Amino acid sequence: MSAAMHLQRKRSVLGADERAEQESNAAAGQGVSRIRRNESATDPVERGSAPTERVRRRGAASRGHGDRPATQERSGSEIVRRADDEPSGSGRAAPPDFTQPVTAEQVTAFPLRAAQQMKNNDAVCRNIHTSAFASSWVRAKHALIGNPETEKVMEQLLVFRQRSHDRVFAKTMLKIESKQAEEGGLTSASAAGSQSLSSDIDANLKGTSTEDAVAVFNEIFSKDEEWGMESGVVFDINVYALDFMHGTTDAGGQGLQAVGEGARVGAAAGGVASRTDADADVVGADLMEQRSWALAKVRHYTTLTGWQAHLEASATPLVLYNMAQDRHLAYYREVTRKMVGLSKVPVESLHPETRTLVDVPSEDVTPQESLEHVAAALVAGKKDADVGKEQLMLSSANRIYEEKLTEVAQIRKELEGALEHHELASKGLVGTAVADAERNVEIHLTLLRDKISEGNLFANEAYLTDGAVNHAVQGLQIGKQIRQTAAQGGDAVTENMADALKEIHRHGKTLGEAAFKSGKYLFRLADAAKNAGVRDGLVYKTYALGDMISNRIKKTDYSKPGVKRPEGKGDPHELASAAAVRAKFGSDVTNPEQLAEMVQKVGGLAMSQISALEPDELGRPVLKPVKRD
Repeated sequence: MSAAMHLQRKRSVLGADERAEQESNAAAGQGVSRIRRNESATDPVERGSAPTERVRRRGAASRGHGDRPATQERSGSEIVRRADDEPSGSGRAAPPDFTQPVTAEQVTAFPLRAAQQMKNNDAVCRNIHTSAFASSWVRAKHALIGNPETEKVMEQLLVFRQRSHDRVFAKTMLKIESKQAEEGGLTSASAAGSQSLSSDIDANLKGTSTEDAVAVFNEIFSKDEEWGMESGVVFDINVYALDFMHGTTDAGGQGLQAVGEGARVGAAAGGVASRTDADADVVGADLMEQRSWALAKVRHYTTLTGWQAHLEASATPLVLYNMAQDRHLAYYREVTRKMVGLSKVPVESLHPETRTLVDVPSEDVTPQESLEHVAAALVAGKKDADVGKEQLMLSSANRIYEEKLTEVAQIRKELEGALEHHELASKGLVGTAVADAERNVEIHLTLLRDKISEGNLFANEAYLTDGAVNHAVQGLQIGKQIRQTAAQGGDAVTENMADALKEIHRHGKTLGEAAFKSGKYLFRLADAAKNAGVRDGLVYKTYALGDMISNRIKKTDYSKPGVKRPEGKGDPHELASAAAVRAKFGSDVTNPEQLAEMVQKVGGLAMSQISALEPDELGRPVLKPVKRD
């Protein structure tokens, strides 16, 4: 049960015919125009903001993180060379008609011809994506990225993806507004980040009804757009409701800080901000809730042995261990049971080992690997089982996320009532004492923040806590010198350690691959530790390594003339990342396993120092230190 529960009990597709479809698409086009007008009127800094760790730059060029620098859309003459450049003579098959079903081999054999036919033609783009890559963005990336010619096909898929995203978002806006009979329910979808061929789009919705909009977006994409799949599988597009991102303020005289929900008299920046002794239990509950969710993420990406080692190294109190363990197990079981339900496969038909994994993860591998094992068993024997596994896992998590968002919306509504009463109390217009009204607001805020974090655990690749979200987005991506508390810094340390481990395990074929994929999380982990006041040589070395990989190597285009390519065979970004690891850690880190051990060591060391702070020190804003190499 939530710690906040001890304080107060929780309160508890468009038209199918062709004419309607044409009208809907026309209206959606108007919606896109309105979105762009709205965005052009916003603050230029805030236009680039986004509320989660995986947020990307908004707009038609919206992209995510990836291996290679962005390439501009080519003109037709640049895309296609002469017919004799792709010979169809002896020894080679004739080029296919890309308006008809094709294989991945045919696309990669005639990439320039495919790219030519795809340009400004959604029907051809869709045909290639569905027939050659089984509508899987993962398959498309693996087949196309790495060769300059096949990457031209990927470029056209990126443009196709953006058009699809814009259309679905516009239809979502119209549907939300028609339900509300007023504007404002959905105003924008911010996205920020790097532009590359392996990018994703993380759309962070803004407005008063974003909780409803997530489900509407997912339904329109699957049914109205007739994909029958999740947008995360088809295009690597993930959609998130409003979470902890509300801009920044210097109100309150404590320097620039992230705005929290619940701005009110005495707490201009919002959030659980009370400093009275009477409300210390509420503030303490909020700190516990947030840290427990960050730890739950660590549990998901560590083996039982690794999990217990981190708890010991970080000096995590037993009560937090139990909270995080219980919350993670509840999450795990919710996902596995939803997968079983959606697959319609009887549990009794599964292998005994898999049946056990439905209830509890294996002690020998990470819970994430256990989930993947269950999903693979549920789609075994089906065509394109790899895509089916991803679809089953993502659709299960998305349906649960949508359910959690209905609870978030209800608590937000109750919070609005508490804030209105607080305002009346502060003006002496009701018999309630201001202190009582303040406590009521803070209890509702704690409940809301707790439920947002719980929901984000089911959202694909999202940060879970206030500290991690605002550190990554406001502090690093937007570049504002925000002040965070040591407790918030600790949550950012913990979450980024978990995400670094996730990437290392997922991309652990070589040291270079593991380091390159986890580089930005290494940087964020160390930056958050420094912000929280941790001073240690290992933290500084990790910071320098993460900075080199995520801010320098990742942004280098090794295909440009004059740019020196690292020695060796393979992806130059990965080769350079491996060299950077060796330069910083020498023989101590020579493989992905040792890199993971180093990450856990840094995270444990940082959290042991943060855990030793007194309660008042945990809640005191800390100024970001001067950047150090």
